Amino acid sequence: MELNIGEDDPVDPVMLHVRGSGDDVLIPFFRLAEALQRRVIDCAEGNLITSGQTSGWHAFQQFRDRLPDSSR
Repeated sequence: MELNIGEDDPVDPVMLHVRGSGDDVLIPFFRLAEALQRRVIDCAEGNLITSGQTSGWHAFQQFRDRLPDSSR
């Protein structure tokens, strides 16, 4: 997980980037959003999402898995 925040104080936007596989990697995102009383936006689909909505995450994984492996 990568965390990006702006330079303003107090911090307004927060962006988290996830890398991994499976739906369980989304759990920390929703826990953090709940703790901060914020909502989660799925950047792949551009919609607000709630726990259990995984279509954007699945679409991203399918896209990512089709990319050439840059480590080869």
